[in-house]
Amino acid sequence: MIKPSWGTGIVIAIIIFVIVVLVQTFYLMNQKVDLVEEDYYKKGIEYQKKIDVQKKSSELSELVKFEFDGQYLIINFPKELSDNKISGEILLYRPSDSGLDIKLPINTDSLSQAIPVSNLKKGFWRVKLKWQYDGQDYYDENSFRVE
Repeated sequence: MIKPSWGTGIVIAIIIFVIVVLVQTFYLMNQKVDLVEEDYYKKGIEYQKKIDVQKKSSELSELVKFEFDGQYLIINFPKELSDNKISGEILLYRPSDSGLDIKLPINTDSLSQAIPVSNLKKGFWRVKLKWQYDGQDYYDENSFRVE
């Protein structure tokens, strides 16, 4: 039996290292990467408008309230508003998987809207609420965790 020399050991170590790096590179290159926003550059330019709209929302005498009881996400609009003049959309945003995002229209009968969360995947969710009232734009957001 031939005893391998130290040079052979170094060559084997380098070959194993190269194989590990190639396998890891191939694996990581095939991972799905979700961007926070698909059109993030355009959204970045419009960010100041969003800040202004959020400021307008915070200047209302009563803020939009988000309540989560484990089964429903309940959005309560300020009582000073007339419910039939509110329009807009609700985005249930999943930061870890954009394929799970859900857009819903605002449908208020009594200044509140209940959204069942039983069909949502467990984990962290963010609610992005874009709404209009009397020609003014408003924006609110909140987060919750489905267990």
